[in-house]
Amino acid sequence: MFSLTLERGRYLRIRKRVTDKDVSETFFFPAEGVFCGAIIPLSPPKRYCYAKVGDTYATVSRREGVNENRLRELNNGRAIYPTLKIWLP
Repeated sequence: MFSLTLERGRYLRIRKRVTDKDVSETFFFPAEGVFCGAIIPLSPPKRYCYAKVGDTYATVSRREGVNENRLRELNNGRAIYPTLKIWLP
């Protein structure tokens, strides 16, 4: 097992035996070339859009070019209504 230590909630210090895959799976963003002692930022650029009248997860995923299931998961499956801020992967 590995330990991930957060520093002030914005950075991650890599501990021994932590791989790129571990970081990617834990924080849901690509991490390449991590090594023991490295400090990486945890806040990747956030993308979102606003729902329009008649939008569904299917229409938003097609329009934005993202996976519908991932979109639904990221937004906790809540109902979509006009002006809702929808987070994009």
